[in-house]
Amino acid sequence: MSIALEIGIAILGLGIALQAVRLTRAGKAGLVALACLAVMLLGFTQPAVAGAVNGDTLTSGQKDLNETLQTDPQGNQYQGIEYADTKGTPLGDQEITDRVESSAPKNLKVSVSNGSVRLSGKVSDRSTAQAIVEDIKSIPGVHEVAYDLGLKR
Repeated sequence: MSIALEIGIAILGLGIALQAVRLTRAGKAGLVALACLAVMLLGFTQPAVAGAVNGDTLTSGQKDLNETLQTDPQGNQYQGIEYADTKGTPLGDQEITDRVESSAPKNLKVSVSNGSVRLSGKVSDRSTAQAIVEDIKSIPGVHEVAYDLGLKR
């Protein structure tokens, strides 16, 4: 709601500014383009939008739906991307790889690049997959975990 109000105020201000200034058509078009860019940036920098990406502002119903969407309709694949917010001294990629490989099942493939972890392979069930992802997110230096895990039935 606040984003819509801010956009409305920006458009109203732009209309008043265009009436008040004496610019050529090209100048007015440039001003309109600049205002559109400002409105777009305003929408992308809202804290509510940033929180929703990490799941901080999701309700429990929305989190349940998100979990449902991460499992395919047949129930044999669990995939998605999650973002970590860990504290502490960040570890390097090799240290992250070593920690993940020492705690995750040996059949999983792990790759790490600049704190982004990619995980694939098969696990016994969804709760095991969720536990593995949560463990990885708790490692200092991990920014995100992308996973595509098959679920054994």
